[in-house]
Amino acid sequence: MSEKGKGAGSAGYVVDHGNGTYIGVIKTLWSGSPNIKISLSFPKESIGLFVNYIYKNGMLRDMKGVFKNARGETGKGPCGIHTLQKHGICDFTSMNYGMRWFCSFPDKPGFVCSDWYSIIGDTNVSTFTTTQRNFISSTSNKIIKEIEVEVHGDKFIDHPEYLCRQINPSVTWNISSPVGYLYNETWHNLLCQNNVEPSYNRYVSCLTNREIYMVGDSTVRHWLMSLAEILNLAYSIKLTLDPHYPIKAFSKSTRDNITVTWAAHEFPFFAYTSNATINYFKPARYHLNVLRSKNPIVVLHWYVHIGFVPLSVYEEHVMNAKDSIVEFLDRVPDAKIFIKGPHNLQHTDGVPYDFVRYLQDKIIFKIFDNIKHKIVYLNQWDITVASESYEMHPSNSLRHQMIHELLSYIC
Repeated sequence: MSEKGKGAGSAGYVVDHGNGTYIGVIKTLWSGSPNIKISLSFPKESIGLFVNYIYKNGMLRDMKGVFKNARGETGKGPCGIHTLQKHGICDFTSMNYGMRWFCSFPDKPGFVCSDWYSIIGDTNVSTFTTTQRNFISSTSNKIIKEIEVEVHGDKFIDHPEYLCRQINPSVTWNISSPVGYLYNETWHNLLCQNNVEPSYNRYVSCLTNREIYMVGDSTVRHWLMSLAEILNLAYSIKLTLDPHYPIKAFSKSTRDNITVTWAAHEFPFFAYTSNATINYFKPARYHLNVLRSKNPIVVLHWYVHIGFVPLSVYEEHVMNAKDSIVEFLDRVPDAKIFIKGPHNLQHTDGVPYDFVRYLQDKIIFKIFDNIKHKIVYLNQWDITVASESYEMHPSNSLRHQMIHELLSYIC
């Protein structure tokens, strides 16, 4: 539901009755003349194409491992979560911290497994046939109905009773949509009060002598860039270098002593530059082991890259991270852990992201159920649906609001 003139928007949800009928539920959170949009993200036939492909082939996109031997010769072999052939396979599962990952040798001889040093996505291989691609593009993300309604009344939405930094983190895992709404282009959290002034001085006073450590994909890398802008941080490297290279941003003043780090998550990670060396891609377990801050803020995220593989792989990766989080919190009890949830996006790659997000949330909510009182779940779905954001990387202004909400649980 949205009303452009008021900079307002909110997300609803759908109840499946299991008999071919559905009901949409949406709260009226402001008075006015909002539009309600009902859309079908993906029909079951498109979802079927996606599911059948990844369970047959292991991954929706092809990836090659780049090998370089002692003689300087290079070659490429396919990599993935499955062993699609019986011979000439390198098992890199242990290198991926116990999460399955394999690469085949290049076709030409003269290589050993230790020659693998880089990965690159193969954009020349077509996932679907032309007919399948046309079907997916013509049937996906279609608005079924759009209606204007009149909402009358002079009531106000009650502010939540507690500040976000005061609530038990389990609250962030238990609530259904909407978890907030936009009004005057500003996100209003319905879980807790965000009374943190969105200013440089307020943020710096809160984060002095603290480290923010983020592991994920390029959407989290963009969070680092926004934080560097908000906090006026300096970068450890030029951003024009390889986009998968770990980045640090730090205070220009030693008095503030703020550090923000981003690193790419483990394989599968679909890189498309030739210099994406394998030591860039490490899981949460590795990063939590090397963190030495006494009170770090840790943000973890899996979504787009893990969406290209069967759901069992996502479950394997989240379980691996959960075990390391438990160990980490025993060692560093003052750490703050955040799980950044999936965001709304529309893309032409054939992934039914609404469907993937729904299943991923069911899994991660189950896995973290017994430690949800220690970890904050950052719902990114409702804010991106409410703002009608469809990009792989949300706008800078929207990222600022997401980061402001993150900091409301700390400051």
